Amino acid sequence: MLKHLPPNAVNTLLRALNNIWFAGNFPPSWRTSTVIPIPKPTKDAFDPNNYRPIALTSCLCKLMECMASSRLVWFLERNKLITPFQCGFRKRYSTTDHLVRLESFIREAFIQRQHAVAIFFELEKAYDCTSKYGITKDLHQADLRGRLPCFIEDFFKKYTVFSPLRRLAIRTV
Repeated sequence: MLKHLPPNAVNTLLRALNNIWFAGNFPPSWRTSTVIPIPKPTKDAFDPNNYRPIALTSCLCKLMECMASSRLVWFLERNKLITPFQCGFRKRYSTTDHLVRLESFIREAFIQRQHAVAIFFELEKAYDCTSKYGITKDLHQADLRGRLPCFIEDFFKKYTVFSPLRRLAIRTV
């Protein structure tokens, strides 16, 4: 919908987003999302942990997030603050890069008649366990200044989620 706005509406939207960016007035409605629980296949539907939450937020907020994210990634890339082994959330990189690297590692070990060891682990609820203070502290230590760290800090503040899962959890207790 936003991609098909007429030019005058795009200019109005850009002025509004710039006002939010420079004034630091993060709209309260952007702090609210509605979570739609999608049941995981072949799992017990009465267990609230067996649902994949999909958060619905403001389209304008998502647009602003995308703009802020591209600025952040540009800063991190330019200052070489992202390890070359990081493939997620980067342009021209994907999980395929890791698969190719792993396959090459295994083939090389096989050719040299050596052992290859790989350890895989998953961080459950990694986003929920991440310290918001730690992120802002790391950004400050990386010498990131200006509106971007302020926007990120504002983004972390008082986020409200409306979730049908809460009702499901109450029903199954």
